Amino acid sequence: MDAIPVNHIELIDGNAIIVGTTLKAALVASMVVKANASIEETMEQYALSRAQVHAALAYYYDHESMIEAAFKRAEDYVRQYGLDADDYLTQLRQRQKRDAE
Repeated sequence: MDAIPVNHIELIDGNAIIVGTTLKAALVASMVVKANASIEETMEQYALSRAQVHAALAYYYDHESMIEAAFKRAEDYVRQYGLDADDYLTQLRQRQKRDAE
């Protein structure tokens, strides 16, 4: 029996999105890479399968320099306009939670 390849990432308007969701792959991967969450915690947080989380991580590592540059631009933007980082992170987490629902 031949296995059918499954693609868990799709590009929409230049953004890598987990198929069947509105979640950006970089966001999901950053939960593991940046926040040191486990795969299981990330699965639970975003209601994703193990394969989806691993696909997000694979995408992150394949495009790490580009994604890190985007994270850096976002951090610079926050600093430039004087937003409190904790408030900004809270806003991002709230938006992530809404997107996941």
